[in-house]
Order: sequence, then C-alpha cells, then structure tokens
Amino acid sequence: MDIKELNVNVEKESTQNHPWEYARARVIDCLLRRYIKKKSADGYVADVGCGDIFFVHQFVCKHSKLKAAAVDIAFNDDIIASLKAKYSDQEVLFFNDIQKVDLNGKPAKIVFLMDVLEHIEDDVTFLKTLVNSDFVNGETLFMITVPAFNSLYCSHDKWLGHYRRYDRKMLGDCIKSAGLKSETDGYFFTSILLPRWLKKMVESHQKEETEVTGIGGWNGGKLVSKVYEWILLADFYFFRIFRIFGVKMPGLSTYAICKLQ
Repeated sequence: MDIKELNVNVEKESTQNHPWEYARARVIDCLLRRYIKKKSADGYVADVGCGDIFFVHQFVCKHSKLKAAAVDIAFNDDIIASLKAKYSDQEVLFFNDIQKVDLNGKPAKIVFLMDVLEHIEDDVTFLKTLVNSDFVNGETLFMITVPAFNSLYCSHDKWLGHYRRYDRKMLGDCIKSAGLKSETDGYFFTSILLPRWLKKMVESHQKEETEVTGIGGWNGGKLVSKVYEWILLADFYFFRIFRIFGVKMPGLSTYAICKLQ
C-alpha cells in the first residue's frame, strides 16, 4: 500500500489491507516460484517504493530464509517506528534513499518494484540509478509491476500521483533502456479490466471529479475480503491457461521479471 493510502487507512481506523494486495502477493509469489528455486535459499530481498511493507512482509513470511529490506522516500522516524511495531515478527532493514541501502555488504536476491515506476516522471533514469546500485549484481532478479494501459488512466491514478500507465511494450522499452533484459512479462487480473473501463467512461462524462480515497480506505470485513481475493486469484489461474497456447491476455496490471543485460 502506498504511504498516501496508508494515511487514509490510519484515519479510518482500518486494520485490514485491500484484498487486491493479498491476491497480488500470491500472484507474484507464483510468478517467481521457478526463479526462486534456482537461487540459494538465504539472502536479502529489497522492496523499493514499498509503502507500508505489507507485500515484502508477506513474501518473506513464505520464504523464511530470506530477509527483507524496505526502501521508500516517504519513510520518517514515526512511520518506521509504526511499521516496526506492526510487523514485529520480522527484522526489516529500513532505508529512505536507494543510495543508502546496505544489505550487510551483500547483493539483493530480488529487487521488487511493485507499482512504483508510474510514480516517477523519468522512469528510465530512476531505473538506471537502481540498476547501478551497490546492492545489485548480475544475479539480482527484478520483479516489476505497473498499472496497465494509458487509456484507463483515471481519477485514482491522478490522486496517487501516477504519470502514466504501461502496456507490455512501454514497460519493455523502459527496461531495455535502463540496461535490463526481460526474462518474461505479461498481464494479470483480466476480469477487472471491464469495471475499470466503465469507471473511466463514467468519469469522462462527469463535470466534477469524484472523491478518491484509494485502497487504504478498505474495510470490507474478513469474509468479503476473502471472497474478493478468491475471485482475483481464480481470474489469475484461469487466464494463465491461455499462456500455454502462447496467448498473453490483457489485464489491469503489467509485469516483467528481468535481470541485467
């Protein structure tokens, strides 16, 4: 969750992350499974632009020999103290600048950029800086997700400070320009493309912008949240079947798994 959305969450006294976040965490774990098996079991993963550290916490919980490093420019002493208290079951390294990241002298096994690049005006320059960081080497794997399709840019994107949304080609060009090569790419969450398109159509006919709170305002209850999570996961596993036949179905999120060229 973005720090901006975390603030909404706190104001509304919600203790629950959005089911989309739970589903995305399981999707990413599934997409990375075969790559993780090829790597040694211990080491650090770095979540850059991590927000409330929910994702990296979930990931490391499933891979207990891995350790987490959380990087976000919005971190301050109060936020770090709050997150340490909330996720006290793990020892997490916190940094508010990628230039200051030190994983005890070791390179990261995986660098996560989970819906981060769309927030950065010059995404290529940022990615080049990250690629040339001391905690990245030739074995480091990059897992990148971004919101899909500029044609779906709406009030939620604007509220979050997104500069753009990406299709596979746009993300591929960005990755290549930064000195990375894609191992695999694609989309996920196909079934929610239609609701987002309808939202975009409705907004295009409205004279005033609607109020936006983001996913930080979610408080749907455990049962409802679980149902939404199951729907999203069923979507992922169903449309993944199409990849067997070489068809990469569109979805609301674009992803790429890549390494240094």
